[in-house]
Amino acid sequence: MVLEAVGGALLSACLEVLFGDIYSIADFVRRNKVDGELLNQLENKLLVANGVLDDADDRQQITKPEVREWLEQLKDVIQKAEDLVDDIKIEADRQMGSWVRNFFSSRFAVKDVERRIQNIIKSVDDVVEDMNRFGLTEGVQTSIPFQIQRSSLNILAKESDVYGRDSEMKTIINFLKSDSGHKFSVMPIVGMGGIGKTTLAQLVFRDVNDGKVVMEKPFVIKAWITVADESKSDVFTSTKAIYEAANGPLDNTIKETFQVQLKLKEALQGKKFLLILDDVWNVDYQTWNGLQTPFESAANGSKIIVTTRLPNIAKDLANVDSEVLYLELLSEADCWLLFSKHAFNNVEPSSYPHLEEIGKKIVEKCRGNPLAVKSLACLLQSRLNTKEWEDVLENYLRELDGILPALWLSYYFLPPHLKRCFAYCSIFPKDYRFRKNQLILLWMAQGLLQPQNNMMLEEVGEEYFEDLTSRSFFLVYKGECEGDILFTMHDLVNDLATFVSGESCLRLDNNCSGNLTRRTRHISCVGHQMPHYMAQKLEDLSENNVLRTLLVLDNWGQLPTQHVINPEQLGLMQYLRVLLRTLLVLVNWGQQGTQHVINPEQLGSMQCLRVLSASQLFFGFGSHMKLLKSIGSLKHLRYLDLSFDVGIKEIPEICNLCNLQTLLLRYCSSLHKLPESIDNLKHLRYLDSSDTPIEKIPDTLGNLHELRTLDLSRTRIEKIPDTLGNLHKLRTLDLSHTPIEKIPGTIFSLHELHTLYVCNRRLQWLP
Repeated sequence: MVLEAVGGALLSACLEVLFGDIYSIADFVRRNKVDGELLNQLENKLLVANGVLDDADDRQQITKPEVREWLEQLKDVIQKAEDLVDDIKIEADRQMGSWVRNFFSSRFAVKDVERRIQNIIKSVDDVVEDMNRFGLTEGVQTSIPFQIQRSSLNILAKESDVYGRDSEMKTIINFLKSDSGHKFSVMPIVGMGGIGKTTLAQLVFRDVNDGKVVMEKPFVIKAWITVADESKSDVFTSTKAIYEAANGPLDNTIKETFQVQLKLKEALQGKKFLLILDDVWNVDYQTWNGLQTPFESAANGSKIIVTTRLPNIAKDLANVDSEVLYLELLSEADCWLLFSKHAFNNVEPSSYPHLEEIGKKIVEKCRGNPLAVKSLACLLQSRLNTKEWEDVLENYLRELDGILPALWLSYYFLPPHLKRCFAYCSIFPKDYRFRKNQLILLWMAQGLLQPQNNMMLEEVGEEYFEDLTSRSFFLVYKGECEGDILFTMHDLVNDLATFVSGESCLRLDNNCSGNLTRRTRHISCVGHQMPHYMAQKLEDLSENNVLRTLLVLDNWGQLPTQHVINPEQLGLMQYLRVLLRTLLVLVNWGQQGTQHVINPEQLGSMQCLRVLSASQLFFGFGSHMKLLKSIGSLKHLRYLDLSFDVGIKEIPEICNLCNLQTLLLRYCSSLHKLPESIDNLKHLRYLDSSDTPIEKIPDTLGNLHELRTLDLSRTRIEKIPDTLGNLHKLRTLDLSHTPIEKIPGTIFSLHELHTLYVCNRRLQWLP
C-alpha cells in the first residue's frame, strides 16, 4: 500500500527532537558520574538508523510489510529512549529545585540509568541488523516516491464527472474574461486533496483550448505546469518548465537563471497567455517575485490559475486583481449523483434497491470528497453482489489506493514538527469534534510543542494548529451556539493520521480494530461508547508500563463560555447537560459493572503517563482518595482531567505532581475548595475549576508563576485574593457568572493578561 512510506518521515522528525534532548542532558548526566560514552553510543546508533529512513520511504520499499514492521520496531526504540531522556530531565529539574546536587535519587541510580541506556543500545543494534537484512542503505535521498508523484495522477477530466461546481466554474470563466488593464492576474483555487481543484482547472483549460470560452481577445499561449515536486520550486526550474510548456524544448546549454528568463520573456512578448500552475506546495513570495518578472512582457489580460491546498501559498502568489476561490466539500446529494453514475453504469439506482441503501452509506463515509466517491464507485462498477458492496462499506480505506497518494502529499510536505502533532491527532475518533485549546494542551503534555524565540508554548501551539487548519487537516465545525467553534477531521484525514501513528495509538471506539500491544503508547475512548468488548483490552493496561495517554473523551463537549450563551439560558442548559451526562454515566456503569473499569492501584505501574482522563475509568472502587493517591505517584503526568467526578471532595494528593501543566476539574460537584498546597504544582499553566461549588481560592494560588489560564466561571467564589497579582504570566482569566463583586487592584500588574471574562454589573475595582 502507498502509505507504507509515511513511517520513515515521522520517525525522522521524532529523532530530530530526540537528538536535541540528548544534547540538553549530556552535561547533567556526566556530572552525575554516568558513563558519557554510553550516551554517545546511543546517539551514534540512532544516527545510523536515521540515515536509512529516506531509503525506507523509497519507492522500492513502499509495498513491503516487513519494512513497515521495521519502522514500528524503530519507533518503539525511539520512544523508549524518549522515556529515558524524559526521566533524566525530570530528575535534573528536581535537583534544580532542591539542595541536592550531583547525584541521582534512589529511582535514578547511576547503574540503573546505564543499564537502561545499554538495553536501548542493544535494541538499536537489533534494528540496525534488520536494516541490513532488508537492504536499506544510508544516505539515500528521495523527493517524492515516484509512485505518488502528483503528475502521474493527472488524467483527463470528464465534464460529466463534475457535479455541484456550476457556481465555481462560472467564477473561473468570469475571471478569465475580465480585463483590469494589468499585464496579468492570478486566481488561486484552494482546497483539500481530492476535492477537485485540478479537475476544475483542467475543464476550464480544455474549454479555452477548444474555443468554448468565447473571449474578445483570445489567449495566444496556453500552458499547464504541475509543480508538486519540490525540485520545481526554484526560479530556474520553474521558468524552464513554463518556457518548454509554452514554446517547446529549451537549449540545454542554457544554465543561468537570467538566461532562461530572457528566453521566456521573448516568448511572451506582446502575447496574451493562460498559465495553469497545478498543485503548488512550496513556492514562497521571494521565489514567486523572481519567477513572474518575464510575465511583464506579455499582453494585458493574461491569466494565471494556481491550484494549491495551502491558503498561505494563495496569499503569496496573489496580486491586486486576485480572487481566491475556496472549494468546499461536495454535498451528499451531489456525491450520490457522482457515485450513481459510475457504480450503476448509468442505470437507475432504484433498479437495485438492495444496493442503493448500501451505496448511500458508502457515499456518507466519503464525507464530500469527490475523489473518494469516484474511486469507490469505479471499484463497484458492474458488481451487483451485495456482499461485495458490504465489504467495501466495512473496508473502504483499504480500497482507496486512488486517493491515498493525494492525501499522502499533504502529509509529505508537512514540516517535521507538524508531522508529530498530526500523528497524535489519531487519538480522536471519527466524527469527534474538538476545541483548539483542548488539542493544544494535549500536544503540550506530550512535549510536541518546540519553544520558538520568546513565544509561549500556548502561542506555539496556536501557530501549529492554524498551520494544520490552513492545510485542510482540520475542518471548522460550528457549534450549536453562535460563536462556538469546534473542529473535526475528514474521515480520510483521520485514517491517514491513524496509519501514520501505527501501533502507538489505540482508539477504543465502535470502530475499534486494533490491539493493545507493548508498543501502544496512547489509548482513548469516548465515555458514552464503552461497549463490552473493551473490557478485555482494558484489563491488559496494567501490563503496559510505557503508556503515555489514557484519555476518556466527552463528545458532549465543553460548555461554551458566557460570551456565546445567553446568561438567562445558562442555568437550564447547564442543568440539562449535567443531568444527561450523569444518566449516561450511570447507564454505562450499570451495563458494564466494575469489571470494565480500571483499579486505581493499576496506575502505579504506568509511570510514563503524560495524559490521564480519570473520571469514568475508576467507578466501582469506592475510595476517591485511593484514586488520587495513585495519581499522585505519576511524576511524568502533565495533563489531568477529573471533570464530572461527583465523588471528589478534596484534592490533596495530586499536589505532588510537580510536572503537571493542565488540571481540569469541571463539574466536580462535591469539590468546595482548592487545597493550600496547590502551589506545589509549580509548572501548572492551565487550571479549569468551572461549574463547581468552590467558594474560596487559597492565597497560595498566587505562587503558580507559570499559570496562563484560570477559569473560575460559574463557581461560588465571592472574593479574589490579592496574590492574584503575582500571576505575571496569566493570559486568560474567566470570572463570569460568579458572585464576585470586587476585584483587587493588583490585577493591573498582570501585564500579559489579554482576555478577562466578567458578567456582573455590580463589579468594582478595589484600590
